[in-house]
Amino acid sequence: MGFGFKLYRVTTAIALMISGFFAFMILSVILFQQANISFVIVLLLMGACFIHSVLSLYLQRSLLFPEIPLKENTPGGIQIMGVIALIFSIFMLMMAMALINISESDLAKFRELMVNKEEQQVITRENVRAVGKMLLVPSIIFILNVVVSFRFLRQWRQQQISSHKEQEEE
Repeated sequence: MGFGFKLYRVTTAIALMISGFFAFMILSVILFQQANISFVIVLLLMGACFIHSVLSLYLQRSLLFPEIPLKENTPGGIQIMGVIALIFSIFMLMMAMALINISESDLAKFRELMVNKEEQQVITRENVRAVGKMLLVPSIIFILNVVVSFRFLRQWRQQQISSHKEQEEE
C-alpha cells in the first residue's frame, strides 16, 4: 500500500465524517425550520459528497481484496457522484477564497442585510475570514478525495481488463 492509497483512505474517512456531519446538520435545519430551497440544494450536494465517500470505501475494499467484486453500478456511481462532489467542492473553494479576501465595502453591504443591530456587530472581517478558512478545509479534502478516487477507479478498471484477458487466454 503506497502513499497514494493511504492518502485515499484518509481523505475518504475525513470526507465521510465531514459530509455526514454537515448533511445531518442541514437536514436538522430543514426539519426544524422552514424548508428553504437553498438548504435542500445544499443537502443534496452534501449528500452527493457523502455517497461518493461511501462508494469510495467499496472501491478501496475491492482494491485491497480483489476477490471481493464491486457491484456493477458502483464505478458509474463513483463517477457521477464524484463529478457532482467536485463541482460542489470547487464552489465551496471559491466561496472560501471570496470570504477570506472580502473587502470592507462588501462587508458593509452584507451587514446592511442584517435586520438586527446585534447581528450587524457580530459580522466582523475576522469572523467572515474565519468562516472562509473553515470552508477551505472541507473543500480541499473533498477535491483531493474525488481526484484520487478517479485515479484509483482507473487503476481498478485496468486490473479488471487485465484479469479478463488472462481468463480468456486460459
